[in-house]
Amino acid sequence: MLIQELPSEVDESLPAVAVRLDRHTLQKRRWRAVAGDGTELAIDLGQPVAHGDTIAVGAEARYVVEQEPEAVLVLPLPEGPDEAARLGWFLGNQHLPVEVRSDCILVEEIPTLAEAIHRHHIAHRHGHEVFLADPHSRAAGHGHHHHSDHGHGHSHDHDHDHDHAHAHSH
Repeated sequence: MLIQELPSEVDESLPAVAVRLDRHTLQKRRWRAVAGDGTELAIDLGQPVAHGDTIAVGAEARYVVEQEPEAVLVLPLPEGPDEAARLGWFLGNQHLPVEVRSDCILVEEIPTLAEAIHRHHIAHRHGHEVFLADPHSRAAGHGHHHHSDHGHGHSHDHDHDHDHAHAHSH
């Protein structure tokens, strides 16, 4: 099935067929996939799609993008303004895509980044979740974002909390 434009109307009562893709594929305008029912899809759109988008509607089903979970670092939001500013400064200097949630920030798990976070004593844990990078963060790759918490991810019990403060005078 060739898809060159998104459906203008979606019948939500139709069963949803998952089209599971990784975040990097979703950043592209053209890609191929096999839906959960075995339907082969060829996508050629003017813009990338995102997790939760309906990309096609058939007579008996609608095809919905499900972004695959990936390895992430979960950084709890600091309570104090000094620690929050330090975390913002650190992440901003990394020029990485981020997902900001109500209680934490997610970043892609990259070994060198994990080492730097540990070295800077920033509280974090390893997780495996759907990473919905903010479209304004570097390399996020698509121009829209769906603010919804579907609870797709789960975390692993692998904490690296370093909640102690460090005083620095300059």
